[in-house]
Amino acid sequence: MGLLEYLKGFYEAWIDYPKREGTLITNKYRILRFLGIGSYGLTYLCLDVDTGQEVVLKQAKPSKGKLSRDLLYREIEVLGRLQHPSIQRCLASFEYKEQLYMVTEFVKGQTVEDLIFERGAVFSEKEALCFVRRLMEILSYVHEQGFAHLDIRIPNVILDADQIHLIDFGLACRLGEPTRIELRQDDKTTLGKTVEAPSDLYAVGHFILFMLYSGYDSHAFDSELNAGWEDELSVSPMTKQMLRKLLQIDPPYTDTQHFVHDLDYCLNQ
Repeated sequence: MGLLEYLKGFYEAWIDYPKREGTLITNKYRILRFLGIGSYGLTYLCLDVDTGQEVVLKQAKPSKGKLSRDLLYREIEVLGRLQHPSIQRCLASFEYKEQLYMVTEFVKGQTVEDLIFERGAVFSEKEALCFVRRLMEILSYVHEQGFAHLDIRIPNVILDADQIHLIDFGLACRLGEPTRIELRQDDKTTLGKTVEAPSDLYAVGHFILFMLYSGYDSHAFDSELNAGWEDELSVSPMTKQMLRKLLQIDPPYTDTQHFVHDLDYCLNQ
């Protein structure tokens, strides 16, 4: 690493350093704890001192400059157009000390990531598909409103009692728009491509794989070093066929309806 790269990294770490617990933003939002930092934003759990409610405060990541602000403005717009019980509402947005913030509802519960890696939850094939079927109701709504989520991952899906929530629309954009960010780490060519439904469905395929691998015991299989999911996971032929389409190994699904149709058929067998 050269000196310039080192100094850049040091500066970004300094400018993006999270605010302390107890900090008061605009005399209204008191930071209770830092929730996390993403590629383009920092999020905090806050207390709205006027209402006594817990809310989520998202700040555009300072080191990303105009891009992070543009993405947060777009997220504010998208959430303002989505009215669904499983999607957190945008409550407010404001500028404070030359920084852009968004306030959303706080969704309680646990992410699928926490369920798998912290709670040790194991999902059978049927349980994983039933869960994703419910997730698809939310995603289908998002697509019907003309948007793509573009960040469907296990940290962005929350289970609260019996309700599923899809959170973090920070990368969301209108279907048909060119992307401004890299959507897939394994495909550098996605930058600038037009966003369509298969972008989200590709992520749904990986979401299913995470759930299926929750019950995978590597010691029970004599797998090769470079073995893939088709060798390591024991799933029905129908599930394998759906996954191959979702992951674009085979000609992919062009919209959510075709996948949901196959998913319903599989679950009713």
